[in-house]
Amino acid sequence: METVEELKVHYNWTEEDEENLRKVSWIGEKYKEEFVEEFYRYLENLPEASKYLSSKEIRDRHKERIKRWFVSLFTSKYDAQYLKGLYRVGEAHLKIGLPLHYVQALMSFVRSYMMNIINREMGTSAEASRILISVNKALDINLDVMINSFRKEELGLHDSMGKYQKILIENIKRISWFFDFFIVLTLAVVGLFLIVWIIYEIWLILTGVLPLERGGLSVLGSILILYAISELLSEEIKHIKGSALSLKVFVGVALAAVIRKVLIISLSPEKVQELITLSLVILALGVVFWLIHRVESKL
Repeated sequence: METVEELKVHYNWTEEDEENLRKVSWIGEKYKEEFVEEFYRYLENLPEASKYLSSKEIRDRHKERIKRWFVSLFTSKYDAQYLKGLYRVGEAHLKIGLPLHYVQALMSFVRSYMMNIINREMGTSAEASRILISVNKALDINLDVMINSFRKEELGLHDSMGKYQKILIENIKRISWFFDFFIVLTLAVVGLFLIVWIIYEIWLILTGVLPLERGGLSVLGSILILYAISELLSEEIKHIKGSALSLKVFVGVALAAVIRKVLIISLSPEKVQELITLSLVILALGVVFWLIHRVESKL
């Protein structure tokens, strides 16, 4: 599958196109109910289309996905995550057996529908024309990705080993989901234990068991680790939803751990050499964190 940057070049997609869609993003929310009804009215007129969406449960779930897609057409960033979502839409239609030419016909309906809505709301002004050009580019990108997902899946199905590969991949996905769930659960449990530990440290300070200076630094270090766990948990949830993992988070966790170590040994004058070494480690991690942030912000 082509990358999002390649698609943008092929379809001459610019920041102006994204801005044009944002200008009319209210159309998605205003017309989503009308759109899905018109969409289904058109779909049901296609020969034997009803058999692909036979049950009410499938229809209701499909309608919700179509509404979300219609809204995201205007509001989403056209990035790698959006492309992944479109690819899943194509896979979902293939799984229910919807023929490829139906998808192309439905996209043609969407194009006509959008033209009517924009003309109804904005007339035939120069701005409306610019917005229609951007809408058409967006629909072309959507159709391109969906068609590619169809073709890739069909090639896998027609291959002599495609069936077994598909079963293997599905099982690996299930195992991967279990790993993700276990990681999220573990991080949440560790976070709860750490909260209990911070409360215990504060109690030790209040009762005089732990000196105020040492106890304050210890609590601060524990809070840093709790913050790092929170960031890891947030990043893992984003990963489950389809986002790529950010290396910056892992560097941030390492920074938090080293800073906590520095806070603890800073009270021991005899450990000056170790303190200097850890300070250099913090500097190196800080540079790496800054470099990763700079690279990721440009993607």
